[in-house]
Amino acid sequence: MCGILGQINRNTAVDRGQFLTMLATLDKRGPDQFGCSVVDNIALGHRRLSIIDLSEAGKQPMYSEDGSVGLVLNGEIYNYQELKKELHDKYRWKSKTDTEVLLHGYEEYGPAIVDRIEGMFAFAVLDMRRKVVTLARDHFGKKPLYYYLDDEIFCFASEMKALLKNAEIKSRVRVDRLSLAKYLFYGYIPSPNTICDKIRKLEPSTVVQFRLPEWRLEAKRSFWKLEDVRVNAGLGEGEILEKSEDLIRKAVKKRLMADVPLGVFLSGGVDSSLVTAYLSQCAPRTRAFNVCYDNHPELDESRHAQTVARKLGVPLHSCHFEDSAAEENFLGILDYMDEPMADAAIVPLYFVSKFAREEITVVLSGDGGDELFGGYEKYRAQKFIETYSSLKPLADLLKPLLPRGGPYYKLLDAFGLDFAARQFIFGGGGFLVEDARELLNQRLPGLGLVFEEAIRYSGAFRQEDVVNKSLYLDCRIQLPDWYLVKGDRATMSASLEMRNPLLDKDLAEFAFSLSGNWKIRGRESKYILKRLAEKCVGRETVYRSKKGFGLPLAAWIRSELRQLFGDHLGIGNDYFDSKYVMRLYEEHMAGRNHMFELLRILNFNFFLRKYELG
Repeated sequence: MCGILGQINRNTAVDRGQFLTMLATLDKRGPDQFGCSVVDNIALGHRRLSIIDLSEAGKQPMYSEDGSVGLVLNGEIYNYQELKKELHDKYRWKSKTDTEVLLHGYEEYGPAIVDRIEGMFAFAVLDMRRKVVTLARDHFGKKPLYYYLDDEIFCFASEMKALLKNAEIKSRVRVDRLSLAKYLFYGYIPSPNTICDKIRKLEPSTVVQFRLPEWRLEAKRSFWKLEDVRVNAGLGEGEILEKSEDLIRKAVKKRLMADVPLGVFLSGGVDSSLVTAYLSQCAPRTRAFNVCYDNHPELDESRHAQTVARKLGVPLHSCHFEDSAAEENFLGILDYMDEPMADAAIVPLYFVSKFAREEITVVLSGDGGDELFGGYEKYRAQKFIETYSSLKPLADLLKPLLPRGGPYYKLLDAFGLDFAARQFIFGGGGFLVEDARELLNQRLPGLGLVFEEAIRYSGAFRQEDVVNKSLYLDCRIQLPDWYLVKGDRATMSASLEMRNPLLDKDLAEFAFSLSGNWKIRGRESKYILKRLAEKCVGRETVYRSKKGFGLPLAAWIRSELRQLFGDHLGIGNDYFDSKYVMRLYEEHMAGRNHMFELLRILNFNFFLRKYELG
């Protein structure tokens, strides 16, 4: 994995010293090699985490033979060997890297190369013959890409912190209040928005071009449309299980390409156990890693991970998270994050990533199984509300009788919401509408604006299947802007590359060709994956309650993190009602649980203090 950076000035030369300072913020993404090209008003930079062909031949920026085309790539192209066979006789090859294949692929096909590649990637191509820069981001958005454009500067980077190190850019951006409102509900900020008003994220499965002569972005298009997949009702269970198994096994094999040590995160849950099972078949010397809580047995799943590891014959390395390490790790990952993202599970993921990096450079994970195969309660809730929408008057009567903000209160409250808004209010653990309005001093935009991306994607989905529609919204928004960001930042902070076999393009297309009834059967979620996992690790592992990467955040706010939360929640600013914030904090300290709301406020205030934005 790597970090990429580029800057083009319209009328002045790029300040090399400032550009190197910007590039230095990406050093953890690429500690192995450094590359920088600054010529007049154009600069390209790269930090490399060497995975394939560890020699200097893989150094970036990488240029065509005549020097007219330059490329910086973050990620891996899984089908690069097949592409190289197509291009082999047309070019002189200097390395064994996928980067060089992508470079020559662009020379051959132009921006249409995105229709031919598969992997996890964010890349930029500077084509001086056509006076154009092409930016692209992979199908699911596993790799990040931020950009900034005004009348004088065009700049892009793997992380927003690199852009904010540019003094001119930082002086021109402000907090985007609409994005702040989105954050309070989602817990993250959906693409293309960011917390900064003039910085954007390129959406997943998207390619766009910046034309230097006209000084504008154009030709933006989506090169993968998961919303167009149709349900195939003609498949039986045996055929579905056989096809799913074949696709997952192939997805794991694709992700074994590496000239460095490789392992897997194993929580003991269905998804990570399934990935570990197939990985152990393809790579017998696999090592697994997990995190355990000796002081919190109610959260600790290490015994389940140990059971799976023993059955599969995989060595398991466990790191022990002590309460005393909470503040250090909380601050460590908060400081690395670009924009506020309220998911405390990033803390143990950050912790285990640092631990695993001592042994390996590439790790596989089970991320994506829930979003493709129906692992969350909100999918069942969406189906229930759509089926029984006529119960709304009853829901309105019962809601005042329930504890405000509890799961049943939220379920009844969701009856009055649009499908898209309901998806993220009910399933996000964030603020209710009336609470967000009070926090923002009554300056809450309409829900149509807050959930504009979700509403647009909801309208684009072609299937009538309610479960698949709910899954699709998470694949378009929750995965790229929350869970994959969490995975990217937690692992990159440790210079560890994460790969996600269950987010394979072919597997995703097949999953969306299956009716939602194959994913959620009665009260059983992830039906297909659980049937497959039964064969690998046994029923006792598969059919148990799921915990995931949990942690005792509510208790930590009252103890180990008391000072951290107290300091940052007390920051006065123009965005939040300070009396409301302190009321939430005091109620939490007195025993009520407001950890999700407090975490959102803390993360934003931390960001505001760190970057000193207006």
